[in-house]
Amino acid sequence: MKADLYSKISKYVLYAFAAIILVVFALFFFAGEPLVLEQTSEAGEVTELPYPQFMEPSLYLCYAMCLITMLLVFVFETAAAVKNMMHSTQGLLKKVIRIVVVAAAIVALYFVSPTKLDFVLYLQYALFGIAALCMIFSFAISKMRS
Repeated sequence: MKADLYSKISKYVLYAFAAIILVVFALFFFAGEPLVLEQTSEAGEVTELPYPQFMEPSLYLCYAMCLITMLLVFVFETAAAVKNMMHSTQGLLKKVIRIVVVAAAIVALYFVSPTKLDFVLYLQYALFGIAALCMIFSFAISKMRS
């Protein structure tokens, strides 16, 4: 009963996030005229740069999704660590090490990045790389065990 409720809630949250993403995606690509920004070079030449009208909402959506993902990962990792604490201290130590490594990587990326936008991009690249490596190692380990 309880798992069924969590399944329904997560399904509706997924649908809500998908709808928000689709609306922002449609606004970014199809709504409004692009703004034109002028950039002057050192030689005095003026270049016109097209700038999508709904660029900020799409960037804020990326920021929000990245923040929500990080918060959920930390919450669920902490909850799993507390649950494992009662069964084995070695499992707790592994969870704590994972949390500390991810937190250290995020802080390091923050200090390495020159701007907030670069930080979010670097963080997304790092998270994508970590996810890809985890999938590859998981596949390799499962093939070695069988």
